[in-house]
Amino acid sequence: MTETREILVHMCAIGIGNGIDHDVLRATLGSCVGIGLLWRERGIYGLAHCLLPDAQNRPEGLGAKYVTQAVPSLLALMQVQRASHHALEAVLAGGANMVHYVRRPSHAPIGEQNVRTAQQLLETLGVRVVHTDVGGECGRQLLIDCHEHAFVVKKIARTL
Repeated sequence: MTETREILVHMCAIGIGNGIDHDVLRATLGSCVGIGLLWRERGIYGLAHCLLPDAQNRPEGLGAKYVTQAVPSLLALMQVQRASHHALEAVLAGGANMVHYVRRPSHAPIGEQNVRTAQQLLETLGVRVVHTDVGGECGRQLLIDCHEHAFVVKKIARTL
């Protein structure tokens, strides 16, 4: 019997897994957005845990601090060519409002910005979003079971 290999994807990080090794990708999210990419026909999966939507000066190289950095990084690490974007499925989780404001700021909360940026970028790239569980005021945990070709989003109740 093969053991499951759990890959914890921490803030500003990316995890890549496959079904052969029985990988399970896991991220615990608040206002950060988790972007999961599922390439079922190849058995390759990726998960990015993004802190912010975009940077004024885009960082070079692979990374996941920013949504705009994470999506291209996921595609590169999963070795997905532009012609295969249609074969991917995306899952978005997180983007909660974890701060109670006395007065709502003039800009949208960071969680909303993270989700909006991810949705727009994936749409532009032709990657189909098959599931979203975002917003609100509770945290979430996104799990991708690479061997079972499945994902689940669990809500984490907010405690005062």
